[in-house]
Amino acid sequence: MKRKLLLFLVFFLALNHFMLSQTITKIGYKEMGKASYYPDDRDGIITRGGVKFSKDSMYVAHKYFPFGSIIKVRNIDNGKTVLLKVVDRPYTSSRIIDMTYEAAQRLDIIGETESMVEVILKDTPATLREKRKLQQQAKAKAKEENNSIDIDKTLFTEVGTYTLRGDKKSIEGVGIQFATSPDIEYVLSEGKKIESNYLISSIFVQTGWSNGQKVYRLLIGCFSSSDAAQPLLQLFQKGGYSDCFEKKHHNN
Repeated sequence: MKRKLLLFLVFFLALNHFMLSQTITKIGYKEMGKASYYPDDRDGIITRGGVKFSKDSMYVAHKYFPFGSIIKVRNIDNGKTVLLKVVDRPYTSSRIIDMTYEAAQRLDIIGETESMVEVILKDTPATLREKRKLQQQAKAKAKEENNSIDIDKTLFTEVGTYTLRGDKKSIEGVGIQFATSPDIEYVLSEGKKIESNYLISSIFVQTGWSNGQKVYRLLIGCFSSSDAAQPLLQLFQKGGYSDCFEKKHHNN
């Protein structure tokens, strides 16, 4: 009899370990069950997911979801919901989740020994990484599109000084020559980058000729003297743009 009881106990523990070691990663997976919250004396401990526990955080313990997953928990009685991050495993098989005091307070279950909740898996670490990757790609694409200017290149045909939008201006004084190229699109793109990265609005394109070829010069700023242009010139040079130099604006 004792041998059978021992075998049953070993089998039960092995089965329990197997179940707890399984993970569920299907987004939208839903289940209902009992929930409770951690006691205050858990503050500061390291959870099984390697996170320092705090009763004021939005953490949760769940049996099967990967650590770092985001789940939506709904209180069946009042309909209140919270989003929680899985950082631990429950201490008893009778509950599907244990949550922090802060989460329990938002669900209005403080004072209850156990409450019925609905749990939905919203994200796993893998889907969160993929979302971050897509967001970064979208930001990079938006930045690239923002740096490209769709301007009629014929606006820059006459010798003179123009804004990045192709408006001809009469400018006097000194600027910082940032780039020179026969490619107007390249010059406009570089100008847009400077405008975005340094928050400078006084950026001009100076058209002219060099060795029989038409060139476009990107000039930054409009200063009354060489001394006044020095701080910006030094800023660019310290930023790695060592080829920058002073250049007088001209209008013909």
